Amino acid sequence: MAAKIEAARTLTYRAAGLIDAGKMDSMLTAMAKLYASRIAVEVTDFAIQVLGGKGYFSEYRVERYHRDAKVTEIYEGTSEIQRLTILKHLLKRL
Repeated sequence: MAAKIEAARTLTYRAAGLIDAGKMDSMLTAMAKLYASRIAVEVTDFAIQVLGGKGYFSEYRVERYHRDAKVTEIYEGTSEIQRLTILKHLLKRL
């Protein structure tokens, strides 16, 4: 889990660094959003599993984290849109 979180963080920082430098790479940005969103859902889902039924109670922050993670797969371009963006860039390279 820690390795996946670090990989998502690194990919996101790399994409953000390029944007800050005025060299936005839309494929890298799509990859960062797709991967970081997926890992956030995966990690919070695992945390809920560890807590068992209590993981769904609103008294536990993990319930909120899971909802917040899930919405990242939807807003600012769904995961499907991110995949299409990546595919478009990969096909251009052929």
